Amino acid sequence: MDRRQRVLNLVLPQGRTGVEIGPLTNPLILKEEGDVLYADHLPTDELRRQYNGHPTLGPAGTDGIHPVDIVLGEGGLSDALGPRGPVDYIVASHVVEHVPNPVRWLREAGDALREGGVFCLIVPDKRFTFDHFRTPTTAGALVAAHLAGLRKPPLATVYEHFARTSPVDAGAIWKGSSVTCKPISGGPTEALSIAAGIAETGASVDVHCAVFTPCSFARILAELIGLDLLPFECAALEPTRPRESEFFVLLRKCTDRAAAERAATVPRLDPSRHDALPRPTWPQRIGLRLPRRWHRAFR
Repeated sequence: MDRRQRVLNLVLPQGRTGVEIGPLTNPLILKEEGDVLYADHLPTDELRRQYNGHPTLGPAGTDGIHPVDIVLGEGGLSDALGPRGPVDYIVASHVVEHVPNPVRWLREAGDALREGGVFCLIVPDKRFTFDHFRTPTTAGALVAAHLAGLRKPPLATVYEHFARTSPVDAGAIWKGSSVTCKPISGGPTEALSIAAGIAETGASVDVHCAVFTPCSFARILAELIGLDLLPFECAALEPTRPRESEFFVLLRKCTDRAAAERAATVPRLDPSRHDALPRPTWPQRIGLRLPRRWHRAFR
């Protein structure tokens, strides 16, 4: 089952109204599959200018960017929807990690949903992406961002992003192979220079503000719901499948149950499977135990 079908099975868009945030050239919910609105932070023409030449767009380039129905502003999704809200579902693929203040963003999504409506998140698993060498984000960091009312990435996050993001081979990691950190942006020295420039100018830059594993995300989600910071219960949390690099979360708006009850809906994942790195396969484990001279002989 491909990722789009998995989302369709989770949100069941037929006969319902919904929003997909940031679909660009690859929407997960097609217009013919339900009453769906595409939302982004810029109007269509400005998005096409911003993404001109971006390698992730594919052969269609900026012409393949789907027209934006809703432009997200300071008031969040609920304000942007206006009389078209509330909606039955929201979908956001690889968005939450870019948000400086995820608690506020999730609360605003809750404001845009009907009671019982669902929010489907597809989240990159940092173990198998260029965030491999970054430390997972903590609940404390998200609470601090919320209390500070952050609207752009903090300098610590900017530094970590540029100091540690490194291309990795997800397939090799799944096989249990170790990978070497070769920072994309020049490592700590370049990261310091970039962070210092942003501190001086007050500019903002698009980075991964938060990085997660399925296990770390589940722990944070349970804590935030238990603190009554989020108006959701967890309807589903599908950990990263073998040889994939993302996991799926389905939140359901629920305001008529106590926070402790809602927090208990978050599954307790196995840290050895959903937080730690995969172990080497048995041939690799045998190879690790062989004398060094045998390694050379078998090359």
